[in-house]
Amino acid sequence: MTAKKILVDDTNIVEALAANWPVEQTVSHGFDRGGVLSKYPKSHLSVVANISPLNVYEQFAFLFLRDRRDVQVFNVALCATVTLLPSFLYLYFVSFSWIHALVHIVATIIQIGPYHLALHVSSHRKVFKSDYLNDYWLPIVVGPFFGQTFYTYFLHHIKMHHVADNSPEDISSTLFYQRDNIFHFLHYFGRFYYLGWYELSAYFMKHNQKSRGLMALGFEALSMTLFWTLSYFNFYPMLVCVWVPFNLSRLFMMSGNWTQHAFLNRESPLGGGLSNSITIISTRFNALCFNDGYHASHHLNAHRHWTEHPRTFLANRSIYENAIVLQNTDYEEMFFCLMTHWYERIASKMVDNVGIGAKITSIEGRVAWLKERTKQFTAEEVEAAKGKKGGVEIAGDSDKKE
Repeated sequence: MTAKKILVDDTNIVEALAANWPVEQTVSHGFDRGGVLSKYPKSHLSVVANISPLNVYEQFAFLFLRDRRDVQVFNVALCATVTLLPSFLYLYFVSFSWIHALVHIVATIIQIGPYHLALHVSSHRKVFKSDYLNDYWLPIVVGPFFGQTFYTYFLHHIKMHHVADNSPEDISSTLFYQRDNIFHFLHYFGRFYYLGWYELSAYFMKHNQKSRGLMALGFEALSMTLFWTLSYFNFYPMLVCVWVPFNLSRLFMMSGNWTQHAFLNRESPLGGGLSNSITIISTRFNALCFNDGYHASHHLNAHRHWTEHPRTFLANRSIYENAIVLQNTDYEEMFFCLMTHWYERIASKMVDNVGIGAKITSIEGRVAWLKERTKQFTAEEVEAAKGKKGGVEIAGDSDKKE
């Protein structure tokens, strides 16, 4: 390897792990552009405003971004605004046709994954310079076209899930479910679908956060009142543009969270990201969805910028020795494998030189390990595990909470 710093991202993370690249000779995405490294050789993890645009479009996009690495978030927001919004307005106010409706549904399905993860990263870190854009563009303007009610994602994910971290307090916790049981998942999904609004509000009320509890109730009621009122006057455009993505997004979100937190440490299920989250690397899903496969890394530091997950994972691979690390897959495939008990497929996706895959080399051994990790917990087991809860120190993590 030469002295020149090289980019490490999800496309070459397997190579970096196999060759044990020195972390100090690598950089995260975005820092190999515009001569940043030559100008600021010791500041490659903090200098983001000096990334030069590659074209006129990026010059335009950078005007709105706090961190130029987030141009992909801008792309997702703009794409939805110029496609789904005018499409809905035409279908609702001008003319409805099923051919147009089918095209709209296809466009929604193509964008729904990147949208939810753009909403995810922008909920954790303010993406836009304008507070108006941060507060309204992704959550309000285009959110309903991807099945989102106003601000409930932020309240549920940021203010509840990351605080409770899959503990019994987490209303989306997987602890008390058998994670390879379809009927358990249907119960889990049904709770969220029909009672999520109530449980979220009750969570905040229980923790003396009355204003957030009222916000959860109020914004859900406002959203549903608006959706049903518009449906009353013109049902089919609302069915295609709002209700179909409403149901799809809830299925995707809950099956995704179920899979992310499916394999729990039996001895320390409350130990945080490495005990309750999986990691998926070297997959097209990460390129489209902001490295969301690095879920353990995200739970270890929810403020870490999404582009830095691969490099941080490389730097701290040793702490993943008992964690599940998969490659060339995604949450949908892993969810399907869980529901069909196709453990051999999951075992075959384990990375051989990091995580539990490096310790257990046989498929049979991996399958046994996976099955043990999906068993539901009793209340007594969780109570006994409370004294073992603890975090993990991350070497060289330079992120600052905002």
